[in-house]
Amino acid sequence: MVADLLKQFPDTELVDARPLLPDVPDLGEGPDIQLWPHLHGTDAMYLALLRRTA
Repeated sequence: MVADLLKQFPDTELVDARPLLPDVPDLGEGPDIQLWPHLHGTDAMYLALLRRTA
C-alpha cells in the first residue's frame, strides 16, 4: 500500500520513523516500523511516516 502511494504521489517520500520511538527496542532496519505483541508489548501495529516534498 505504501509503495503504491509513493508511485501515485511522486512528491511524497518515506521518512525513517524509528527516531520517533527512541525508547522502543528492536524496530528493525526501517524506515518503516512493525510493532509486535511478543516484542513490544503492544497490539500488532505498522507505522510508515510519509512526507510531501513539494
